Amino acid sequence: MDETQNIESADNKDLIIFRAIELMIDNLKKNVEHMRKHHEYVIAVRDRLLDDIKNERRIFILASGRSAMVGQMFQTRLEHLGAESRFITNSRSVPRVKEGETIVVISGSGTTPIVKAVLETYLIWNPYVIVITSYPLSVIGRLGDVTVKLIGRTKTDLARREIGLDSTLTPEGTMFESAALSFLDGIVAELAIALNLTEESMFDKHNQGI
Repeated sequence: MDETQNIESADNKDLIIFRAIELMIDNLKKNVEHMRKHHEYVIAVRDRLLDDIKNERRIFILASGRSAMVGQMFQTRLEHLGAESRFITNSRSVPRVKEGETIVVISGSGTTPIVKAVLETYLIWNPYVIVITSYPLSVIGRLGDVTVKLIGRTKTDLARREIGLDSTLTPEGTMFESAALSFLDGIVAELAIALNLTEESMFDKHNQGI
């Protein structure tokens, strides 16, 4: 059987990709319902970041691994909103934080060693800490002034042997990371409306390289 025949036969199957995407969509729906029940945390995050932007306070994003990519995308959107934001890459590039400035921490397990170490370094400057995690009672989760719980299978779940076929389709922190990205994009939408910004005005900043 040649390569073309292999491709054609694959078209007739329920490809694994569809199941993987369905699992992520199902998890996002669970998170929407969860956040509706606990909307006070969503409002707290929105209101804090809105106040930061209006008062020109810097917003720092702290994350590691794939969560760092989520954080970098969020930082880009904050800049489109006119916020002054910084992404922290590692413990050797820790910029000074002024008292009362905000740090947004993204860690599915709430135990990421490098994130914990950097956050503890920052605490001496008394920042306002927003934590996004699947484990609010984790060591990082407990350090938040506001901690948002997102439903997602993390590395901690793997350690607990909660493993099956679905874990292969959405390995390690995939569920959490997709939920975190959706949550933060939703926060950006809230902020854009509150600031009376349009897509055009946001992307004017993007085109200016801000």
